[in-house]
Amino acid sequence: MIISTQNRLSYLRHIAPIIPYVAVLMGLFIFQSAWVSIALYHLGMIIVLWFTRSWYLGQPIKTWHDVIVLIFMIFISFTAGVFIYWLWPLLKLAELLLTTELSDLGLSGLPWLIFIVYYFTVNPILEELFWRGYLGSPSHFVVLNDIWFAGYHVLVLLSFIQAGWIVFSFLILVGTAWLWRQLARRHRGLIIPIASHAAADASIIGAVYLLARLV
Repeated sequence: MIISTQNRLSYLRHIAPIIPYVAVLMGLFIFQSAWVSIALYHLGMIIVLWFTRSWYLGQPIKTWHDVIVLIFMIFISFTAGVFIYWLWPLLKLAELLLTTELSDLGLSGLPWLIFIVYYFTVNPILEELFWRGYLGSPSHFVVLNDIWFAGYHVLVLLSFIQAGWIVFSFLILVGTAWLWRQLARRHRGLIIPIASHAAADASIIGAVYLLARLV
C-alpha cells in the first residue's frame, strides 16, 4: 500500500511533538548531557521544518501597535528569570547542588558559556518555527500542542525543583504556549513570539548561571 505525501505529512504532524521528549530522555537521563539533549531536539526540529518547508516567519513588524506589544512582551518575559532567581530557595530540591548538577550535564567552563548564548539565540527561533509555526493552530483556546510544549519541560525540571512547583511551572508553560500562539495568530507572524521567547530564555538561563556562581 502506497502512502501519499499528504498522509505522510499528516502522520508527521502527530509524531513531531514527541521529539523533545525523546531528546530529553536520551540526552539527560541516558547520556547525561545537556548538549546531547539539545542537539537531538534541535536536529529533530530542523529535519521536520526542512521536510515540511516550514521556515516562514510571517509578517514583519509594521505598526506602532506591534512595536508596543513587542516591547511589552520582552519586558514581561524577562521577569521570568528574576522570579526564579529570588524564589530559588523555595523552588529547588533540598538536596540539589546546582553547580554539580550542571557540571554533570556538561555545563561548566567555556562549554557552559557557549550553551548559554546558543540557548537564548538559536533555541527561541527553532522552537517558535516548530511549535507556533509548523504545529501552530488558529484556535483561541488551549490546544494539545500547548500541553505537549509545556510537558517536555517537566522532564527537565524533575532534577531541579520540587514537585509542587513543577505542577505550577507546567501550568505557567501551558499558558505561555497559548499566549505565544495567540500573538502569532493576532500579528500573523512569529517575530513577537520569538523575541518574547528569547527574552524569557535569556533571563532564565542567566538566573541559573548566577545561582550556580553563588554556590
